[in-house]
Amino acid sequence: MKRFLSLVFVGISLAACTPLSNLNSFSGLDNYEVQWTGTKGSKLFGSYVVGSKTPSTPSRAEKVTEILPYKVSFSAPKNTLISAAGGTVNQGTVEIKIFKNGSECGKAAFVGSGAVANKVCQ
Repeated sequence: MKRFLSLVFVGISLAACTPLSNLNSFSGLDNYEVQWTGTKGSKLFGSYVVGSKTPSTPSRAEKVTEILPYKVSFSAPKNTLISAAGGTVNQGTVEIKIFKNGSECGKAAFVGSGAVANKVCQ
């Protein structure tokens, strides 16, 4: 029993020496890239939202009116929800990819010719 208590005390002591930034998975920033692809040269009407899960931090919505293909890169706090949507007027297809720290994430909610694509990443 004494050995067990000694091991527990050592474990607690080591944890106390670990910086809080290493223990808190919500600190720091993640890097994001949102890509809209589809019928090349089609005019994209879309948006992306950087949504905070924390009530005290405001969310941000950005409008995108560009020509396909188009991409935007930014950083956001770890406790963030990213979503993107887009469509074209001329029945062109739109595909959205969201990358978080270099890895693709999110699933398309609705994609099709003439339809609006929508994707979410958290």
